[in-house]
Amino acid sequence: FGSSRFGSRGGSSRPQVVAANPLSFLTPPAFCRMAAAANAGKRKATSVDTLPPICGGALVTSIVMYPADVVRAICMSNPGTGAGAALKGFLEAHGVMGFVKQGLVAEVTRASISRAIKFFMQPIVHKGLYGKPETQGTAVSKGLAGAIGTVPEVIAISPLENIKLAAQLDKEGKFSGSADIAKHILKTRGFSGLMIGYAGMQVRQCLWTGGFFLTLDVYKSGVASIVSNKLAQDVLSGFAAGATGTALNCWTDVCRSVVQKKALADTFDPAIPRPSMLEPLNPGPFFGTASEIMASKGITGLYSGVGPKMVHLGGSGAILAVLMPRFKSMWFDMMGLY
Repeated sequence: FGSSRFGSRGGSSRPQVVAANPLSFLTPPAFCRMAAAANAGKRKATSVDTLPPICGGALVTSIVMYPADVVRAICMSNPGTGAGAALKGFLEAHGVMGFVKQGLVAEVTRASISRAIKFFMQPIVHKGLYGKPETQGTAVSKGLAGAIGTVPEVIAISPLENIKLAAQLDKEGKFSGSADIAKHILKTRGFSGLMIGYAGMQVRQCLWTGGFFLTLDVYKSGVASIVSNKLAQDVLSGFAAGATGTALNCWTDVCRSVVQKKALADTFDPAIPRPSMLEPLNPGPFFGTASEIMASKGITGLYSGVGPKMVHLGGSGAILAVLMPRFKSMWFDMMGLY
């Protein structure tokens, strides 16, 4: 009996007691019945149901991170300018209230729309590509779905991006507000003028969003082994994922900022002919600017303003990682959704 499944020692055949699984009663049918009971009276959520909490989280993030975005924009459109010098110059030109007056509405609107579309589209694209929810996807599938989902995002935000940049760089006070900027661009360049720099912005958003969704869960797993607090896990992993996206796309932001700044400056020179309507889709100026900056300033020029951008998008990633799941849970509970 030495080889008996009960086991024996020293010639003694003593049956081993196997502890019963306390959850053994939860067979698949029983578990399904419990889940159905928990969701009784609730409606299954659709993609549209996720929009209110997504928009709420995006709006809060945009307002909190706006000052960092102002400094980032100045640094990146003027390669070589440090964060301190950019902040000092902005305050000297506009004062503290400049953070409210210089493109606040355009930026908060743009950033909120951008983040809302990003988080709305990613699970939809993932489901369409792989036939399963993004919660069941891999890091690569989540990242790819996020990158592809930025196409409608960039189309939607391009006009506001140009209006915001023009306002933030308006040291001479040429414009009286966002509406004045839009009117000027439409008058001098037509509707395509609102899409200035589209090619560079598309590359930028693809790299950051793809990098963020690619690494977020990876960082969460790593942080969970060090920090037990769930809120701290979300903050740290969100910041790390946002910073990773920044490391991937910082150079694109520098290049497209320079391209947009020059294109907007050209609108004040009547001698410069109006570009083709397809010019915003041309990646030539974007990559040409990248080559010029690389040749004159090296890799540090392409990563000009990386500090403020890390703070801006790393901080944004942290806030989004904290707010999105919590806002969604609160909204679903309030509306009787599951």
